[in-house]
Amino acid sequence: MRDAGRLFIATDANPDALLDTAWKAARKPSRGGIPNLICVSEPLEVLAKELSNIADCLTVILPWGSLLRAVLAPEIASLHQIASLCSDAAGVEIVFSCDPRQDAQERARLGIVQIEQRIISSTLPELYQQAGLAVLKAEKISQQELAIYETTWAKRLATGRPRDIWRLRARRI
Repeated sequence: MRDAGRLFIATDANPDALLDTAWKAARKPSRGGIPNLICVSEPLEVLAKELSNIADCLTVILPWGSLLRAVLAPEIASLHQIASLCSDAAGVEIVFSCDPRQDAQERARLGIVQIEQRIISSTLPELYQQAGLAVLKAEKISQQELAIYETTWAKRLATGRPRDIWRLRARRI
């Protein structure tokens, strides 16, 4: 997020989840502040209307709750909302962990079937394509690779118990 020529928008439907990020971003740059970061606490449905076609790059890192359902057990409408945030040919990167051993309760609550390579490699790309997102790559990544994402949760999962972590790379079509 140190690229001064870009605007970054951090979002979470839960405002409490953004408090620490907003506080750190508001500090002086010499103390780690990020003046080109805006924090928005709105659900995907609201963002899709307010920020239509704004992103040249969209990254979803370790979604939970309704956003996890939107990217992993997607209805086409949810994926359309994600795609609508993107300008033409924008890159999309989605990193998620929905571990079969550790996240069964949350998956059941969200109506997400067990995640396996076959679903991520074939079913998800077909649904994303219908919503205007071409999946270029769907891959399992290591916990060490997860550590490159500069979020507290990514760093915590990167050093925690072994779990399945996936990354989808797509482009708006």
